[in-house]
Amino acid sequence: MSVVGNNGTSFGLFQVRKPYHCQGQSCYLMSHDTAFNADYYGAMLRSYYSGQETWLNTVPGNGSPYRAHDLWGAVGFWSAGHWHVSAGDAYVAKVKAYLSQQVWLGQWF
Repeated sequence: MSVVGNNGTSFGLFQVRKPYHCQGQSCYLMSHDTAFNADYYGAMLRSYYSGQETWLNTVPGNGSPYRAHDLWGAVGFWSAGHWHVSAGDAYVAKVKAYLSQQVWLGQWF
C-alpha cells in the first residue's frame, strides 16, 4: 500500500489515481486500506468490462471505440486513461507476460 507512482498521483496496491478517482473520504480510504483499494479497482474494472462507462467514447485520443466485454481494453484503460492506446497496450503486454510466467509462484513474490 505504500507504493506511490505517477509523480505522486497514484497510490496503493492497484495504483488508484488521485485526479480520476478521489472524492472526499474515498481518497483517504484508497490510500490507507488495502481491501478498499482492491475493491475499488475491481469495481471499476467490472464497470468498464460490463459496458456501463459509455462516456469513454467521448474521451479524445482513444485508439479504438470503447465497447463492453473487452477485458484487456479495460485493463489498459486503467493504466493509460485511454482506450487501446500504445501506453495501455504496453501495460497489458506486461500483465499478460506476468500471467504466463506465473510470477506469483516465485520465491521472492
